[in-house]
Amino acid sequence: HDSSKMGFLVKGKPLSWKESDKVREYVKKHGVEQFIHIWKKNKDREDLDFLWGDEVEGFLCQLTEKEGKKAIKLSLRGSEVLEKLKEAEKEETEKAEEKAGCGTCPPSVIFHPEYGCFMIETTPSAPYGGFVRDLRCVEANMRLRRAKVKEHLKTGEVYSTMTTYPLMGVDKFTLPPHDPNGPVAKSQYVPDQLINPHPRFATLTANIRTRRGSKVDIRVPMFKDKNTPPADTEIHMDAMAFGMGCCCLQTTFLARNLEEARSLYDHLAVLGPIMLALTAATPLYRGRVADTDVRWSVISQSVDDRTPEERGEVPEAKEKALKKSRYDSISLFIADAANAYFKDKYNDLNVKFDKEAFDRMRKEGLDEILAKHIAHLWIRDPLVIYQSRVELDDTKDVDHFENIQSTNWQSVRFKPPPNSDIGWRVEFRTMEVQLTDFENAAFTVFIALVSRAILAFALNLYIPISKVDDNMHTAHKRDAVTSHKFHWRQDLGSTISQHMLKKNGGTTVTNPLKSTSGSNNGGLKASGFMRSIIEVKESEFRDDTLDNFCRVKADNRFVLVYGELDEKGESWCPGCSRALPIVEAKLKSFQSSTALLKLPVSMKLFKDNEKHPYRIQERLNIQSIPTLIRVGAKGIFDTPLASKWCTDTFCVNQYMAYSAAKRLRGGSTKALLKEDSKGNDSISETTIKKIMLGQGGSEPLGLIPIVHAYLDMIECDSETRKVVNGYLDLIADRASGKLMTAATWIRRYVELHPEYKKDSKLNEPLVHDLMNTLDRVTDGTLAAPQLLGEYSNFNKKQMEDRDGEVIKIKGAEKQLQLKINVKCSPLHREAS
Repeated sequence: HDSSKMGFLVKGKPLSWKESDKVREYVKKHGVEQFIHIWKKNKDREDLDFLWGDEVEGFLCQLTEKEGKKAIKLSLRGSEVLEKLKEAEKEETEKAEEKAGCGTCPPSVIFHPEYGCFMIETTPSAPYGGFVRDLRCVEANMRLRRAKVKEHLKTGEVYSTMTTYPLMGVDKFTLPPHDPNGPVAKSQYVPDQLINPHPRFATLTANIRTRRGSKVDIRVPMFKDKNTPPADTEIHMDAMAFGMGCCCLQTTFLARNLEEARSLYDHLAVLGPIMLALTAATPLYRGRVADTDVRWSVISQSVDDRTPEERGEVPEAKEKALKKSRYDSISLFIADAANAYFKDKYNDLNVKFDKEAFDRMRKEGLDEILAKHIAHLWIRDPLVIYQSRVELDDTKDVDHFENIQSTNWQSVRFKPPPNSDIGWRVEFRTMEVQLTDFENAAFTVFIALVSRAILAFALNLYIPISKVDDNMHTAHKRDAVTSHKFHWRQDLGSTISQHMLKKNGGTTVTNPLKSTSGSNNGGLKASGFMRSIIEVKESEFRDDTLDNFCRVKADNRFVLVYGELDEKGESWCPGCSRALPIVEAKLKSFQSSTALLKLPVSMKLFKDNEKHPYRIQERLNIQSIPTLIRVGAKGIFDTPLASKWCTDTFCVNQYMAYSAAKRLRGGSTKALLKEDSKGNDSISETTIKKIMLGQGGSEPLGLIPIVHAYLDMIECDSETRKVVNGYLDLIADRASGKLMTAATWIRRYVELHPEYKKDSKLNEPLVHDLMNTLDRVTDGTLAAPQLLGEYSNFNKKQMEDRDGEVIKIKGAEKQLQLKINVKCSPLHREAS
């Protein structure tokens, strides 16, 4: 659900739906004005540092066992525990790195309230950075967060990162016990007392119900087992708590600028259903076994505030019908016109939008696509308005914008700068929270690396939005990873290679070009490797210059186009003055033969000259300077490094490190775009296994090999690579079906438990054992090879380091575990 803590937890009185009637339009109007101000202030903003973070949510439950009678309740101590954690936060800073076991970890963690007072959300106190070592900090920080929560738990109390409490809505399921049918939710299943006591949450719940005209109506298909009563076809739920009480895993990425944020938003939206299915972890609701594996639809229905007319239930008001809940997959791609991969036809849904808001933004200069995106959000009403926060300064405050923005809970969220030092961000929201810190770290690191690879390799993941919606529906199906197919683009339009060419150190370079920079720059030699720097002036550039350069025998070849230097060594292009030393320094670091073709341009001939030879030359296609181009095998010119990145040492090093590479498929990026323009988008249904692992040959490379290629490109250190390889192996085995998703594992556990009567129903002893087992798996004291393989099982030495011991599975629990092994995962060793 919402990473911005369900909106602003402001002190003050929130207005009821009736009380807000007079100010809702005012809030909507001024929310648009606030966004316009944000856009004007930040549209040209650049953030060179890559920052990112994660959010992990969990809940508390109390396990008891007296005289052989097992019981479990949902603990409503979340707010109490949160207060204790807040008090301890100030003392954590110096201890965090030592306890996490990673000297580069963020110094602390932060805990946040969530919708339910049984929930606790955790985040690192500082974002991770753009260094590979930060990838090793994620799991350590997650372990630290869990350990801190557990310090404040009572005996028998468990903090679980399971997606939902299986017995929510069954009898008196809370501790302390409370009756349902309260005045806020009016639910026949859940009490109001489980809602976070901050007035925002109760107001949000009541206002959704009031606007809708009835209680929310959540329906999930029930799993039909051998003894399931024929009349039991659905699991019914009637309160926001069933959805917003679900826990999830979310990641947020800082983009360099507005353009990058919009592109990343689109591509992550395509990945949303794939990652939802791959992280599936929610087969149980309200004491029943569902015939679905993920939470998304339940949350969507739990906050569906559409009126009967908007839900399409009134035939004479069809024009008011809205296809989706305010919690759903996105309905629009938002890439700007500069994105060569985006096509209007991909936005193939009939999207409604607020015309007044759209016209206002267009008048102020916003492009049509971005204006329509915001105007589409504005078809929703503000749900929680604080009495004291109505008349605000639109140039300083963002409350009215965030009021609507933060309650459009979509699969990906485009997050403008909030009038602070934070830039344009994208939040990825579909992943299901996993049972262990290892799994949560694996998926967090994976999506972070995929986001970098998308940008670094200029991947093209676009498919029509309607097919993204189809994929969302498929992701809900039982065993979607192994039993169903997803729409996926077969031509990713990338210039990545399937493997790095072997370095050929000490190669003698024969220079077929005239070097105008003298012998010192024409062929530098260091550590036995040849460096060839060749400069060709504009007047000396010929039709065969590039062909001749491609024949240079070097392992690494690059072309740099930049503004010519004056007598003082300064370029008329400031960015070029900064880029030159960065490129040349990286050139000297190569431990293999390297060639650089320098193409300086004069201001007089280049600036504003659309017919300059370097602009119209197909392989160069220079739009701005400086531009750095890697020349791969067979003289193929790869996607250039954009000018804005050529002044960034980290980006230049990343780009140049990926040297002498072959393309995945023949032809240039331009050729691929020309092929696309003919309508050949090469979209077909395929398995998640192929999406993740690829198939070789003419098939597209899988996302996991692409991530490996990216790690090669950035020269990831061996220690970090070992950790990340474990994460990628886990995900690969989940995608291939060698390992179960959490949903499948939990489903198998229930099926094999002696308390389960094959009737799709759960009871307290069964759920007690399930939660106890999951807690032990999380701690590493119980092996779960069908779920985790051997990727995160603690070995004996690691257990001793944690002041623990290796606990073997015994008795009935061992038999249960071995049944699961034999029945469902014969490829993996038995737990012991």
